[in-house]
Amino acid sequence: MARISESPLSHLSSCVALRRSLAVALALLVFSLARPSAQAAEPDPWFGRDKVMHFSVSFALAGNAYADSTAFTKRTSLRVVSAAGFALSAGIAKELADRYDGGDASWRDLTWDAIGTASGTLVAWLVDRYLF
Repeated sequence: MARISESPLSHLSSCVALRRSLAVALALLVFSLARPSAQAAEPDPWFGRDKVMHFSVSFALAGNAYADSTAFTKRTSLRVVSAAGFALSAGIAKELADRYDGGDASWRDLTWDAIGTASGTLVAWLVDRYLF
């Protein structure tokens, strides 16, 4: 019995659909977390406006890295590692740049980067597993 091979266009359309799903999830998450902030007494609050940015950028980077890795490997473990590695590397690079370029480096920012990375990778994996 002949085996039907998957065309490259169907793989490309599944990558596009995965990215669209991740974009919708990210938009919903950002709108649900973004709220006007009151004047905070502490200089680096856990739930400040910049924490939403750290979370959402890490979420998007991880999701997109996972989607991009589908073009290179079918192994889920490599997709997860590449997504998490890429997003965490970007977060660490940002904090190192803040540290040495006069910005405000923060462990709290890095924590939100890690939470966003884990969330984005998990959502991408769930979309890949259950929708494709």
